Amino acid sequence: MEGALSMIALVAVVVSAGAITVAAHFRKERVTELHSWAREHGWEYAEHDDPPLEGATLPDALLGHSPRVRHVLRGVRGRHRVVMFELTLVGGRRGGETVHRVVAVSTPGPGADLEIHRRDLARTVSFDGRGAPEEVRASFSAAFHVVGADAHFTRAVLDHATASWLLSDWRSRSFPLRFTGEHLLTWAPMGLDPARALTAADYLIALVERVPDQAWEHHTAGS
Repeated sequence: MEGALSMIALVAVVVSAGAITVAAHFRKERVTELHSWAREHGWEYAEHDDPPLEGATLPDALLGHSPRVRHVLRGVRGRHRVVMFELTLVGGRRGGETVHRVVAVSTPGPGADLEIHRRDLARTVSFDGRGAPEEVRASFSAAFHVVGADAHFTRAVLDHATASWLLSDWRSRSFPLRFTGEHLLTWAPMGLDPARALTAADYLIALVERVPDQAWEHHTAGS
């Protein structure tokens, strides 16, 4: 009996050591790939870093125990600074880990916290990008959930033109939005794939460039 138990213990140790070795190999391989991508695109990469969004308040979906930031990529796309990274959280009764990809772009100035996301991704709201202001408002309210800390900033960001664009752009179904500090960010429960993250960054940039200047000017003057 003692011999059998010793053999089981030995097998467990060998399996555990093998799993650790394999995991380390894949981590090293991933770091190498992200380093290579950063060099090819003129970006900066860090495997570990401090929270990269200074002054930002993260959405509830990204709040949890023992947050860890990994695989941080920083670069410039057009006129905008972009940062993308993985945020690992520990939560739940079993203490499991969840990984989120976060992509953020710089904004022309500080803004109030404002979160925008689709109410129901399975629901389709018919809208062709045109319509009277009251029609746009009704369609937007049916399609999006909006929580803003400052009513003036929310109205300035979500004017008629921007609301129409959000309704008609398919990417709004995939990327929740949060204005916070001097960033606009989006997040998703997945690991960091730079090519896919750039799609999110381009969407964020397109939105930032549609926000009227007075949104930033008013908030800066009032802060």
